Amino acid sequence: MKTAMAILFLMATVAYAQEDRHPACSNATLTGDYGFSVTGTRPSGPNLPIETIVGIAMTHFNGDGTLTQTDNIHGSLSGFPAADRPGSGTYNLNRDCTGTMTLSSPGSPTLTLAIVVVDNGDEVRTAVVDPPPVMVSSNGRRVVTLPVFVSLFR
Repeated sequence: MKTAMAILFLMATVAYAQEDRHPACSNATLTGDYGFSVTGTRPSGPNLPIETIVGIAMTHFNGDGTLTQTDNIHGSLSGFPAADRPGSGTYNLNRDCTGTMTLSSPGSPTLTLAIVVVDNGDEVRTAVVDPPPVMVSSNGRRVVTLPVFVSLFR
């Protein structure tokens, strides 16, 4: 009896260890608005020095692999050239919540980013991987809208 219990316990432990405790991701994991903070470096213009940038972006993920974005980026040399710059792109999430994203905005080269989704889809972290002189990362958090009756008491 003790041997049978020990085998049963061992099998249950192995089954638990092999169980996938991470939720599977897909493009549908990202749906809605995410607010991003952006930091890094980029060329300040053709044949000009590298500059530090900071900024924010509001990205809307459609749940189907497409996105739209509005950003506000400030460069240490170029200043703040365009408020509320629109952008659009695509994303592709793997089952393990890693993936890629492309982003095109007027006046900038198309960016390719590596992305990872964490916190059950509430947070997205990105790093630009192409073009090479751009070294930018960002963290985005899902925007939560409070119901009207709750916001009246804030």
